[in-house]
Amino acid sequence: GIFGTWLSYSEAHDIVVQGGRPGGLRQLQDEPMDRISAYAGGTGDLIWENPTLNSYWGPLAIRKDQVYMAPAARSGAGHAVSLLDGALKMREQEITGESAQWSYIRRYGCNSHNLSEHLITFRSGAAAYFDLENDLGTGFFGGFRSGCTNNMVVADGVLNAPDYTRTCTCSYQHQTSLALIHMPDMPGIESWAVYDGAPPDPVGYGLNFGAPGRRIDQATGLVWHNFPGTHRRHASAIQTSEDGPDWVAASALELSAGAEDSITLYDLLDARYTVRLHFAEFDAAMQAGQRVFDILIDGEVVLEDLDIVAETGNAHKHLVREFNVHSGATMTIALRKSDSAAAHPIISGIELRADSVQVAQQSMR
Repeated sequence: GIFGTWLSYSEAHDIVVQGGRPGGLRQLQDEPMDRISAYAGGTGDLIWENPTLNSYWGPLAIRKDQVYMAPAARSGAGHAVSLLDGALKMREQEITGESAQWSYIRRYGCNSHNLSEHLITFRSGAAAYFDLENDLGTGFFGGFRSGCTNNMVVADGVLNAPDYTRTCTCSYQHQTSLALIHMPDMPGIESWAVYDGAPPDPVGYGLNFGAPGRRIDQATGLVWHNFPGTHRRHASAIQTSEDGPDWVAASALELSAGAEDSITLYDLLDARYTVRLHFAEFDAAMQAGQRVFDILIDGEVVLEDLDIVAETGNAHKHLVREFNVHSGATMTIALRKSDSAAAHPIISGIELRADSVQVAQQSMR
């Protein structure tokens, strides 16, 4: 039962982890990709063995009480198990009790992963990372390619990337050694993540129409999920608003008549929600009176004759309208074009926050 093509040791828990690491030419019988064993460091006693794992590609990485496994090929999903008992790491929603296997996504490219306190670094086309602190998703450092051996090492708040690609002919713009520091509030820099995990938290989340990925509002901690849209600009083009981040209003969905003029949200709580709708006009030639519409929530008109340009004075300016409504597990938000309007309704984002008292009552049931 000893294969040991990759060994890891946790000093904090005195556990030796044994995993497979297939060779590049062919896979030998003692290089498994579908089992992990854990032994007590002091005695050598077997603590657990998991022969039914998702296939993985070593090396394994230990972070606190978890063992992280890279995807089993140049693309796919990485997973994690408990260092203490081998149980699969899950994503859980505290209120609904729903759970799904934890994973992170890598699109393609050679090299494995490195782990730090807050990030997994790896190649996914370009250099990429997964935000462990916020479980945010796979993000990208566009413009440079990490090495075939993972060269992105996080230490003391600095992501170090010495160049391991001297003989590479891939057409990445920056072929150099570099170091990066965390600057989440730097204006003009957009940071988005690709997420394939659990559904949105019904306690509160945002839908960002037309956004290129998932993103967290650093000021509030709210996670915004991307949703298909029709318009997209860089956030620097949007005049900021104190009612929300400018990047929410940097993309939008223009709705057509009939069944396509509404958005239905599912799997909500039976609770009162604060609903904040985000808007911006994207057509610089649009005049007041040309794009006018009513807002309905679950069939009830909550605002008549909203005219974005009349409210903001010009295009590319963030506008927010707030409502308080009760949800019965679903919510339908409709934008109904006024008869005299020439343009269809447009919306940038939907922000939901459940009443904290009612959330607490449901979690106690």
